[in-house]
Amino acid sequence: MAKNIVQHGKTIEIANTGSVAILSGSPVMVGKVVAIAITDIAAGQTGDGFTEGVFLLPKLTTDAITIGEQVHIKDGKVQNDATGADLAGVAWEDAAASSAIVAVKINA
Repeated sequence: MAKNIVQHGKTIEIANTGSVAILSGSPVMVGKVVAIAITDIAAGQTGDGFTEGVFLLPKLTTDAITIGEQVHIKDGKVQNDATGADLAGVAWEDAAASSAIVAVKINA
């Protein structure tokens, strides 16, 4: 194994600089990386987030999403529109506009 390996890159530290807890399963942007909080992270504390995998994430209920398309995230919700949003990953399933969640392979 390479002597300069730091980690496999499947997790990243999340610093909660807000005033409320980040709940386990919540999507959090760490720079341009989507992280999914592994555990609840109290305000002012740090925790870890997954950076790989497929997760059920909240989405805008106005957007129909097609499996395999790139999706974006803004204000904690997955959406089609890239305007003012960050790349979230790839939709791992179809989701009707009326659906409140969608499976997303993050950072893909």
